Amino acid sequence: MSWIDISIIALIVLLGLVGVFKGFKKSVLALGAFLIAFLLAFFLANVIAEALLGIEGVKTFVLGNGFGEKSDFSLAKWIYGSLGDGNYSPFLLENFYKPIAEIIDKANIVGVDAAQGTALYLAFIMFSAICGVGIFMIARLLLVIVTVIIKSYIGKKKSPLSRLSGFVLGAARGALWAFAITLVFSCFGGLTFMPAFGYVEAEYEHKSAVFCQHFNKGAYYIRNKLFLPDKDMYGRLVELVFKKESGDDPNAEKLTGARLELFINLSNLNYENQPWIIDPSTQKRVFDENNANPYRAADFADVGFDRAIQAILDYNAQAAAFVDDEVNFTETTETEFKAYNDIIQNKANSVYVKTNALFTALKGYKTDYEYGKTLTETQAIETWNNTTLSNDYNNIRNIINDIADLYNGIEVFAEYPDLTDLIPERVSAGNNGQ
Repeated sequence: MSWIDISIIALIVLLGLVGVFKGFKKSVLALGAFLIAFLLAFFLANVIAEALLGIEGVKTFVLGNGFGEKSDFSLAKWIYGSLGDGNYSPFLLENFYKPIAEIIDKANIVGVDAAQGTALYLAFIMFSAICGVGIFMIARLLLVIVTVIIKSYIGKKKSPLSRLSGFVLGAARGALWAFAITLVFSCFGGLTFMPAFGYVEAEYEHKSAVFCQHFNKGAYYIRNKLFLPDKDMYGRLVELVFKKESGDDPNAEKLTGARLELFINLSNLNYENQPWIIDPSTQKRVFDENNANPYRAADFADVGFDRAIQAILDYNAQAAAFVDDEVNFTETTETEFKAYNDIIQNKANSVYVKTNALFTALKGYKTDYEYGKTLTETQAIETWNNTTLSNDYNNIRNIINDIADLYNGIEVFAEYPDLTDLIPERVSAGNNGQ
């Protein structure tokens, strides 16, 4: 049994005993006041938190003004620098990070990589949870005044049935307190780089835990279903950090000509088709959400290439954001932008062509791997692993090297990532584990 289990039991028993002294009617008041304060906090936390971000000082502290070396300190920047390599427990990956990643993915915002998006989202959730606690405390204090007035009309004499009912309601209030605390913790529990939270989360997940495992699962379920901000709110958070001035006309397109084309070409690298286009009538960028089918690194986790692919997708997004920032390319000519476009998409062996070839090869590798697992004869398995899968794997590595060579030939974006440690060993197929 975990120490958190003992704490939960102690809290339930303590408030149950308090309920014995209060009796049924006063226990109903206490439980009702708790529920009202909790529901107000739960459903108003995100709204109040977003409203407070309208204050520049609050916005700067929570979300900051970017992730570069010269950007100011912020909660988001601190989280961004502390996320680590994603080596989290299966429970946290499934319940803490995956729901956030899905919402960020649905938002389809170009120019913000996965780590930056996660940091912004986590910073807001943490701030929202803190606001929720504040709302709960204020509401609870105000309700104390109401309950004190009502209690003055309740008689002091309590029957045995009233005391028994008071114990049940008090115990229920103790369980709700334990769940509420766990729910608040679920907004912080995945931050295992903070030792205190990592330690408590490990206790919640420990196999010896009896009650707290169920409290934890329930809290994450409620958090993910009802508390997490949606993709529209996430989009507003990104806008607060990355918004750029575009002259007097807020709808004016800040990029033109070959530079706008370069932004479009880079943005489309992360999609199977090309949802980003330039509207011929307005010469503005347009994103067709219905035509968007993004590549997903997680699709290739079973063959080990998810980390390398995510690094490539993140680099594409960062390159697009670099082009989109008006402070960059101040002395670059239209001719140079056209040369960059040739390398990214317009040439026969462009980054775009190589990227399409990469994902085609990855899908083939994954299909061949799945087929190879159905083989049963040792010789057939060995032949399959040593020829088909080996050829697939070498082809993928060659394409990744080709993409790196093309990007390194541009030398205007940030340095292309070294994928040496991210490219996995070749997988082996076959039921006998060869």
